[in-house]
Amino acid sequence: MARQPVFLVGVGLGYLVLAIFLALDHDPYAPVVLTLPLVGAFYIGLTSVIAAAWLTRSTEVAVEAVATAPGTEARRTLALAAAGLPPFVAGLVFSAGIVVAAQVLGVAPQEWWFGTLPDWQVWSLLLMCPVACLDGALLGVLAGRWLRFRGAPAMVLVALIVVSLLGQVPLLDTSSSEWRLWVPWAVFHTGDNADGTQTLIAGNPGAYLGYLLALGVLAVLGAMWHDRAARTPRFRVLAASVAVAALALLALAVTTGNHDNRISDPIPSRATR
Repeated sequence: MARQPVFLVGVGLGYLVLAIFLALDHDPYAPVVLTLPLVGAFYIGLTSVIAAAWLTRSTEVAVEAVATAPGTEARRTLALAAAGLPPFVAGLVFSAGIVVAAQVLGVAPQEWWFGTLPDWQVWSLLLMCPVACLDGALLGVLAGRWLRFRGAPAMVLVALIVVSLLGQVPLLDTSSSEWRLWVPWAVFHTGDNADGTQTLIAGNPGAYLGYLLALGVLAVLGAMWHDRAARTPRFRVLAASVAVAALALLALAVTTGNHDNRISDPIPSRATR
């Protein structure tokens, strides 16, 4: 996975965009730090979908070319789940870069960050970047196992973006914004508003982080399900248990945490009106 060109391009672009954004911003503080994990999730996570799908398909083509396959298909799929490790590490480095930049440049006193939010919420939001990158790779394994037609990874990529946007954008500014959390990448921070304030969207980011991890496990199990021999009663119970856990975590994310959107105090240097 770490040698896949599309993945390396995504990592490079993610780091480059982060560096340019921090270098060219004229604000005396590190800007919108809790929005920046979305940049890493976009460039690293989305390209990981394509890279992992290609890796899965090419591995299976190689297996089909030899007379004896090394292990069952389910075991090979489980081994391919390790393809999520490089994207996870890349996303972790990206989030670490945000923390370092905030430490060096400082953040505005009104910024949603440590001091204005509980530490666990800040860390949960920062960790969504590496977890989204991990889930992107695991989704790619799922797509590579089930979808064999040309252009399938790109189709999955577009579907992921469309679902994430349509599933949450209409709800962001409503009193029911927490119901957006079923989507695979939910926004918790809007960035700067025109009056210099920042909006923290409702929901429990810690529970949502657990929900994302459960979705990643379900992606792996869904890919393993392609092997008919793996569909044992024990495997079915495992898959059902993870699905129930995902729903429970989603319910916690929706019903706990902030129940309403929170508006920060204005940051004078960010106001545009």
